[in-house]
Amino acid sequence: MRNVKISKDTYYDKVCGCLLGKNAGGTLGGPLERIFGEEEMFDVWWYPKLAEGGIPNDDLEIQLVWLQALKERGIFITARDLAEYWLDHVLYNPDEYGLHKTNLRLGLQPPVSGWYNNWFKDCMGSPIRSEIWACIAPGSPRVAAMYAYQDAICDHAGGESVYGEVFNAVVESSAFLISDLRKLIDIGLSVIPESSLTSKAIRTAVMCYENGLDWKEARQKVKEVAYSPIAQFSPINLGFQTIGLLYGKDFGDAMCKAVNCGWDTDCTGATVGALLGIIYGARNLPKKWIEPLSNRIAISSGIKNLQVPTTVEELASEIQKIAEKVLVVFNTKVQLSDLDDISSAEEVIRKELEETQKLKLYELPPNKINFDLVALRASLSYLGSPAILPDTENSFTVALENTRSEPLRGSIKIRVPNGWVLKPNNVQQFSIKPGEKIEFSFSLLSSIANINSYNKCVIDLDLNERPSIASIPLVFVGGFRWLVSDVFRGENLSLSTFFPPENDSKSLTFSKGWKPVSWPTNELEVEQYFNNRPGVIYLRHFIYSPVKRKVVLGVPNNSKMKLWLNEEVIHETQKVVPLRPNYSGDGSNYASTTLEAGWNHIMVKLVREEKPLKAHFVVSDAEWNRGLTDVVRHKLPWE
Repeated sequence: MRNVKISKDTYYDKVCGCLLGKNAGGTLGGPLERIFGEEEMFDVWWYPKLAEGGIPNDDLEIQLVWLQALKERGIFITARDLAEYWLDHVLYNPDEYGLHKTNLRLGLQPPVSGWYNNWFKDCMGSPIRSEIWACIAPGSPRVAAMYAYQDAICDHAGGESVYGEVFNAVVESSAFLISDLRKLIDIGLSVIPESSLTSKAIRTAVMCYENGLDWKEARQKVKEVAYSPIAQFSPINLGFQTIGLLYGKDFGDAMCKAVNCGWDTDCTGATVGALLGIIYGARNLPKKWIEPLSNRIAISSGIKNLQVPTTVEELASEIQKIAEKVLVVFNTKVQLSDLDDISSAEEVIRKELEETQKLKLYELPPNKINFDLVALRASLSYLGSPAILPDTENSFTVALENTRSEPLRGSIKIRVPNGWVLKPNNVQQFSIKPGEKIEFSFSLLSSIANINSYNKCVIDLDLNERPSIASIPLVFVGGFRWLVSDVFRGENLSLSTFFPPENDSKSLTFSKGWKPVSWPTNELEVEQYFNNRPGVIYLRHFIYSPVKRKVVLGVPNNSKMKLWLNEEVIHETQKVVPLRPNYSGDGSNYASTTLEAGWNHIMVKLVREEKPLKAHFVVSDAEWNRGLTDVVRHKLPWE
């Protein structure tokens, strides 16, 4: 099979087109972005707001962080590398960004950081970050998919968003060689599971287009298949993105139709603009849409410690240097050359897709962390949750694979905190033939007295007659401790109705009528107490803060709540909204307040009406809505 050749001039022009198109689509859709989807469509056919350089957008600026990671760490970066860059460079914490960064600061590694306690793992944070991977792997969807997967699992492991980013990266990488949008969509669909909601949403848009429905009818069909009230829900947005691509008459019309479908408007517009920018190249993009934005790179104050190019052209040049290495090192069939020869493009892409499908990226479990220990490949799998709850057994497995050509013999030992019960607790001996895999299963148990917010165990592996290999960290977090009242019934179940637990809003001690429970995530698991009937329930929670600090407290829910802090009522539901448990707010169930140094008493009143009650509790700092990891929430003051 002949190599494909992309001239450096063509490549550079397409990367510039990608960046300019990304900026155009993000600037078009940014002012229309909402936190909830709206039934009524938008009707914009030009930028609602113009600013030189475009509007700063996480869609692009986080990819600049990845560029710095590639420059500093090299082209073999993994999710573990990217995790450090999240913590070094990204200040803001909306939705999955904040939740997964809290997990990282608690010691959890990818993909567990993106999987555990992350309600937003099906949202748009990662599908919008695909262009950097496509641009460093032009015409190599296999390599682009590998990078996109490593990126996505940091903050979306186990979610639909992984499929969304892999789809976009594969389509955009292939677009360097193939310009037929219909073919490109099929290429992207071939590497994600057909059963996924992402695939169903995209296929629905395609079906509508092929059956002659207009784009507004297609929007309705996509909504029926992949509806969520959350504007950032990934599958519905991938469907709207596809509508823009297929129904768009030109560059501007495609972006506008995607944006006018609604939901996460800056993201869909930006991805459509970026893909068409690759296909057209910068020289062929309409000046009407590009010139008003100039060629400057806009960066928000939410990004720090970053050395960024100041223009699109400088950025494209830096990306090109990395692409030249990637294409060679990963043994692709694409060369950056002095001339263009894409006569074998279809064959090269077909072969790349076959290799991508063999990777089966979507089958990799989100609860499993892999370690390359040279002599051994090891993996750690949490069988339940990385939260250790009092007097509740938790289990994990350790798998080992011999990568050498000789048998390996050795032992495995687990070190746990004082007071924890490990089964089996003895040293386990092993002998592994070349290429063989073995697995060990363990369980843990602890009382509340021996659990901390951060709990580090260590997996010690020793090999006979081999150099020492690194130990593996095994981290468990402490969960969340609550007191739960009985359920109260009656005809008048409003927030203003007084029930006896409200007498305890001033108490820092245990009193009759309360049951202690521990939950592994931010979710308040109270529906189980209602027996499918309306009622009112109260919860008490205690937060120890080492310092006095301004915070945001939220009880996002799908019904109504009242919130007390240290005796005072500080907030109640303003209007019933869909559940959206992020750190920054939902427009109804959050309050800005102050935690005192020492123990703080939280009381929550929740009203369940006819439908099942869903609720969460979240707390973040007031400046950047960063999750708090230096507080105590896993135990009660007297425990």
